[in-house]
Amino acid sequence: MSVTVELIEGLAEILLGSWVFTNAVEWLGYRFKLPSGFLGSFVAAVATALPETLVPIVALLTGCREGVAIGAILGAPLMLSTLAMGMGGITVALAHALGYRDSPHVRCDQLRLDAPHFLAAYSLALLATVFNHRTLRCAVAITLLLLYARYLRRLMREGAPPEAPSIPLRVANPVAAAALAALLIVASVALMVLGAEGFARGVEALSLSLGLSPLLVSSLLTPVATELPEKVNSVIWYARGRDRLALGNVTGAMVFQATFPVSIGLTLTGWSLSTRDLAYLAVPMIAVLALYVRGRRGRLDWPSMVAVSFLYPVPALVSSG
Repeated sequence: MSVTVELIEGLAEILLGSWVFTNAVEWLGYRFKLPSGFLGSFVAAVATALPETLVPIVALLTGCREGVAIGAILGAPLMLSTLAMGMGGITVALAHALGYRDSPHVRCDQLRLDAPHFLAAYSLALLATVFNHRTLRCAVAITLLLLYARYLRRLMREGAPPEAPSIPLRVANPVAAAALAALLIVASVALMVLGAEGFARGVEALSLSLGLSPLLVSSLLTPVATELPEKVNSVIWYARGRDRLALGNVTGAMVFQATFPVSIGLTLTGWSLSTRDLAYLAVPMIAVLALYVRGRRGRLDWPSMVAVSFLYPVPALVSSG
């Protein structure tokens, strides 16, 4: 199969899976009265984070170089905090201009919950990187898992009630409707994982044919492919005005990626980062902190979301400098 065909097929599977997924999540949340923050930042975020979460785990189990696994772990939050935010900002601006949204601003109450947890997790990861000792790394790994458990508890307690689905589910029996929604979520996640895997293979084949290094591919290019489900899901939700789901889908995935995969990296690798490589930790923290400050009044403007996307290539430029 040619690289072009593989890229097109992967993208088509992701788009179809994302459309089914966003609707199924809305149906499931509405039927079970789950808080919208929990839906976006946990159900949607973790479900669509599966492809990029598996990349470092598989890399370590198959004996690949630690650099590839660490690059995949650090690449996901970097991409989500920059490019995914930029894509969201462009979507909001276009949707407002076309009349699909009433406001060019994003309601960011979910960011005010997710951002502190992400910054705390990455600060601990930075501490374990600077003072690289196995005992400290293990202690930080355990703390990260406890931090994520606390985060989930707050999601359930502080989340806003779910909104009515954008596309109603025409099933009268509530049990049958919930079962159908759950089945569609599983099927759509499988379709997105399949599409992301094919798209990632196409991206890697294309980039390596151009002579790019494996570290650059694993930390900058592969996450763009494997994170496509989150970005497409958020685009759909931003266009519908479902900001809690759209933003939470990205920021919730960031909290998950900064805790569970990082804890794996801290315990199963030497977690060896050079001074230049510290930019892979610093840039997401800077981007999230900037957005957190801009959204402190509960609204986030789309130009700020687009602006942080330009930080994405900084770690690669610093590492190659």
